[in-house]
Amino acid sequence: MQSSTELQRKVIAAVEVSVEKARDYFKKPLIVPEVRFDLRGKSAGQARFEVQRSWGGNKSHATIRFNRLLMQENPQAFIDEVAPHEAVHVIAHQLFGTRIKPHGQEWKMIMRTVLNRDPVVTHRFDIARASPKPWLYQCHCPEVEHALSTIRHNRIQRQQTTYMCRQCQAPLSYIGSSRAR
Repeated sequence: MQSSTELQRKVIAAVEVSVEKARDYFKKPLIVPEVRFDLRGKSAGQARFEVQRSWGGNKSHATIRFNRLLMQENPQAFIDEVAPHEAVHVIAHQLFGTRIKPHGQEWKMIMRTVLNRDPVVTHRFDIARASPKPWLYQCHCPEVEHALSTIRHNRIQRQQTTYMCRQCQAPLSYIGSSRAR
């Protein structure tokens, strides 16, 4: 297993601090989730819950996954915003159960009251390098670019298919990679 970087340790510490604040506030035992840095794509973080059913009762296991590339590009925002945001999903799940909305009133209340943070739902990071759709195409629409996945890009390059713009119905033509910009 790869050793963690200083930034990863800081993000994990931010998760632990958030859980500790919630423990103190609610006076309830809360479990610190497993933290991984293997998320890809546009999302900065993701809280996942798995229920393990057994004869002795059901056990819930929480994991927080972080996008390593976006974290490296936005280190302080991950420590200050993303880690607490995802930790609150785990906290709310432990306190209020599985039937709450992901960014519902319980989540918002914990963000505001316990962590003293604005309950911002989405990030505004530049996702060009992290995007799973790095291949740019154009049609006849002015100033419109279409981002395609590697699978679709390869199908076009192998001449297995043609993709059309939904607006102008023109075939899409390759203009380059978003990663090169």
